[in-house]
Amino acid sequence: MPKSCPECGSAVVKDSEQVAVRCVNARCPAQVRRRIEHFASRGGMDIEGLGEVMVTQLVKAGLVRDVADIYLLDATKLSQIERTGEKSIRNLLDAIERSKTRPLWRLIHGLGILHVGETSSRELADHFQSIDALMNASADELQRIPDVGEVVGASLHQFFQEPRNRDLIARLKKADVKPTVEPRKKSDSAIAGTTWVITGTLSQPRDQIAEKIVERGGKVSGSVSKKTNYVLTGEEAGSKLEKAKKLGVKIVGEKDFRGML
Repeated sequence: MPKSCPECGSAVVKDSEQVAVRCVNARCPAQVRRRIEHFASRGGMDIEGLGEVMVTQLVKAGLVRDVADIYLLDATKLSQIERTGEKSIRNLLDAIERSKTRPLWRLIHGLGILHVGETSSRELADHFQSIDALMNASADELQRIPDVGEVVGASLHQFFQEPRNRDLIARLKKADVKPTVEPRKKSDSAIAGTTWVITGTLSQPRDQIAEKIVERGGKVSGSVSKKTNYVLTGEEAGSKLEKAKKLGVKIVGEKDFRGML
């Protein structure tokens, strides 16, 4: 067990219920970089061109300190980054602009709130319809939402009670970040009202397949339980497949899934 963070030298802590060891310094450069990378990732705000290398350069240059700073970037600032040409600058700025109207669930997921994954982010977006309503919800209200529960609800409430996080949301709004709400469509598809778990390697990225399920009124979960209706399996499916077999959950391959679509 390390006694200090190898990046910034701050103390580290370990939650008794988790394996992870965490640095206590919210301004730790490694944490700053990772939060920005997660925010810009395909599962977050999907900002093409804002990958690990670019984020490292931006943080090192002092141009980005948190995710709200992404929306303050311009051609002059980006020209300070080595080996960044006019075309790549334009492409990145266009991608940043497009991200301002991503679905609300992507913003929630992109904030990197502890224990809040893609499934719970979708549920929260559906339930609250705005970041303000989510931010001002009580701990009790958060914990009553399906697929959220006590641990996630408490984490959400703690995150939004922190003044610097509320300030971050205010700065995102000021930068004209206006996430859209995607209400679930009513569907007579065989997928409507069912809960899915996706495992293994498939012909498309999992997030794209998850979108198809959600569009047809289904849900996607990260873990198999008695409430799971289907497990979609690809190549090299692991422990989730084994658990599905033990619980008697229906297992479908990609060909059958396409038929259901």
